[in-house]
Amino acid sequence: MESSVTGAAVSLPQNEFKVTTVYLVRHAEKADAPAADPPLLEAGTKRAEELARTLGKAGIKTIYTSQYQRTKLTAEPLAKQLGIASTIIPVKMSATNRRELSSEYLAEVAERATSSPGGNVLIVGHSNTVPEIIKALGGDIVPTIDETVFDDLFVVTVYARGKAKVAHLKQ
Repeated sequence: MESSVTGAAVSLPQNEFKVTTVYLVRHAEKADAPAADPPLLEAGTKRAEELARTLGKAGIKTIYTSQYQRTKLTAEPLAKQLGIASTIIPVKMSATNRRELSSEYLAEVAERATSSPGGNVLIVGHSNTVPEIIKALGGDIVPTIDETVFDDLFVVTVYARGKAKVAHLKQ
């Protein structure tokens, strides 16, 4: 029996899951207007620059944002520093409950975030999307983000499909 167990351990499938680190932040401080798609405030621009300093050497290969300029502007300094373009994944709400994110959207974000095995990813989202994305990644802790809080940085270590450890830091 021991040799069959050893044999199984040696012949693991080639597409074995590799650990992926996903950094998640809510967009930085935003203006009040225009209400539909406000830009960042000066404080938000400074926070975005600080995020680039903080994550500049984190080995990030991919950056995802929503379609809103506040997430794109938050990611921009890091993307420029790293010489990579951000990829937009449009936020989609549930057809049956417009206050909930669609399960398809959450599945797409989780799949894309873990599709580069062993890679490090930044996702810039919103107070309602970041916790749900952490849950979709299998996070062991799912935070609540207050509308007035912009300095949370979540490090989600996805170690198996649907299983992840979450570290909550402050920028």
